[in-house]
Amino acid sequence: MQVNVSNIVFNFSSTTPGQVDSANFTFYGSNADTGEFLNNTVRVDKTELPDGTTFFTGLDKAQTIARQKLLKYLALPANTTTTA
Repeated sequence: MQVNVSNIVFNFSSTTPGQVDSANFTFYGSNADTGEFLNNTVRVDKTELPDGTTFFTGLDKAQTIARQKLLKYLALPANTTTTA
């Protein structure tokens, strides 16, 4: 399944005009053979970016961070049980 970024939302500071505090990256992927899909949103905070980088100068870095976070969240142990 190929998973791509389908949406990026910038969350601007409420105290500093024009400053982006975080960005939400929405990922979507689907498998045409099985009909299975995933749709997840991961937030990247400005503090997670490398020093000197903003969301506008380092969007590729921010997307990489978001992908790494998504992979971490999806790495569920095989014995995880679901509660209703």
